[in-house]
Amino acid sequence: MSARIFLWLYSLILFLFQPVLALYLLKRGIRQPEYRQGWGQRFLASLPEFRSVPGGQKRIWVHAVSVGEAHAISPLVQHWAKVYPQHEWAVSCTTPTGLATCRQLYSTLNQVQFFYLPYDLPYLVARTLKQVRAHSLWVVETELWPNLLLGAAKAKVHTALLNARVSPTTGRRLAQLRQLSQPVLQSVGTLIAQTQTDAAVFEKLGRPVDAVCGNLKFDVALKPELATTGRAWREATQAEQVVLFASSREGEEALLLDALNRCQFFKRMPKASVWIVPRHPQRFDEVFELMAEAATRMGVARPVRRSASFNAGSNIALAGFGQARLVLGDSMGEMPAYYSVADLALLGGSWLPFGGQNLIEACAYGCPVWMGPNTFNFAKAAEDALAAKAARRFEHLLAACEFYLSGFHGFDEGKRAAFAYARGHRGATQRSFDILNQASQLPAAGLLTEPVTD
Repeated sequence: MSARIFLWLYSLILFLFQPVLALYLLKRGIRQPEYRQGWGQRFLASLPEFRSVPGGQKRIWVHAVSVGEAHAISPLVQHWAKVYPQHEWAVSCTTPTGLATCRQLYSTLNQVQFFYLPYDLPYLVARTLKQVRAHSLWVVETELWPNLLLGAAKAKVHTALLNARVSPTTGRRLAQLRQLSQPVLQSVGTLIAQTQTDAAVFEKLGRPVDAVCGNLKFDVALKPELATTGRAWREATQAEQVVLFASSREGEEALLLDALNRCQFFKRMPKASVWIVPRHPQRFDEVFELMAEAATRMGVARPVRRSASFNAGSNIALAGFGQARLVLGDSMGEMPAYYSVADLALLGGSWLPFGGQNLIEACAYGCPVWMGPNTFNFAKAAEDALAAKAARRFEHLLAACEFYLSGFHGFDEGKRAAFAYARGHRGATQRSFDILNQASQLPAAGLLTEPVTD
């Protein structure tokens, strides 16, 4: 079967699936009202109005599917904007939290417009390309939308797949759909991979990478003001030990709470505190109820919510916070503060087969990571963190809790190792900039490129 037929079938199935997608958004909108917004953009490509780009300027379109990708590409976007301040920007996302993050990160960019990415149908892609009128399209990590990338290449838009990574599952799926994935990958103008392992997968799929530059997430700028906030929270807890469950996923919180109960964690550590920060905000209420039920079983005080524990705009704790042994982190954009509270972070997504969440940010704030067996989304980063002694791996959460209770005292050593690991892997931004700048053939108009600084 030819690639053209595969693409036609893919587009037909996606078109017929539109009512199901609408029902999905309605269902998500019940728990997360933000999903009720942007339907005209998703289904009709009814985008914000883009002005004509003045002569001598370019518009760069960045697509980052959600929060992690938005943060990952930020060092490169900010450096590019510093070197080319005359260029304009368009930023698209798929999720409401991703779009909110992009607004927070990129609102100061020149003439920037934000929108939800329309569904990957040929007529919506054509309408989007016509409206955005971008010179370049940057796609982050593994967002391989066939019609979007093929349509952009056909429209003479320079496409780039940046910070690219391929999990084993995705690699197998792309290989099975080679007749479609291969021409899509070959249409990409510039492909920059995170690791040599990722590069090998792309080469097997018929598209050798242009460069291996490392992971851009190591270059994300730190937020010292949030670290200061976290230290203030730590003082307010009155806890001698704080364990953070960072970016937990569905089913993992119940595993941790069961492990804490089985090993009598709070009985053996009466001055310890456990903070749980779910990956998805729509699950905050659900996780809080789980924590409340577990607190009753374990005979500790009812859990508190971070959002209800401090006066607005203040780090002054409200009554009862200091006695809390279980805390729900129910706020967005504050992960640096949470990492600064904790002695160590249990890595969400790694205890069930979700592939793990980003461990790099934790290490950047000096918070060592304990992770489960499932880290295929960040395989190289996890391997390097283990080698640097910035991380430990356990088969299950009960084993991690028992090890903690066995008299482990390596927190200071772990913090130093985490800092060293994060700092030692910086530099992907400058390497990616150099490759992309040359490939996209954008004249610097007398501007000098300058090295990225912390």
